[in-house]
Amino acid sequence: MSHGHGHGHAAGEGASQQSITAGYELADAKARPLVITTIAIFVVIFLSYALMAGLLFIAGNSPADRSNALNPTEIAVQLPPEPRIEQNPQNDGARLVAEAAEHLEQYGWVAQRDGIAHIPIERSMELLLEKGINPFGEE
Repeated sequence: MSHGHGHGHAAGEGASQQSITAGYELADAKARPLVITTIAIFVVIFLSYALMAGLLFIAGNSPADRSNALNPTEIAVQLPPEPRIEQNPQNDGARLVAEAAEHLEQYGWVAQRDGIAHIPIERSMELLLEKGINPFGEE
């Protein structure tokens, strides 16, 4: 194995001493392999297209044939199970904030049968200031 500044090529190949000294390759890339590769790629693309067209012709179909496609009016709309991805997160978020604000600012029942209600948060803060609060739950 060579320990020189080569690029893994056999002896005699690789960068010339002038290229190594300059720090970059001074010789141009060989055009012939690039042209042959480009032509080969286009030939493969053309042959693939011709093969597919031939198979469609043999099968008696055309690319524009839509006889086996589903008609959008025949497809039943079926929603996925909950929870679903939000369609419009900004609108859904705004709706949730509005509902929470409404709940915090109004009177309402939590459990009417048990006599449990909720009151506006401003009123609850006033009541706490008036009556005081014992943080330890003792009376």
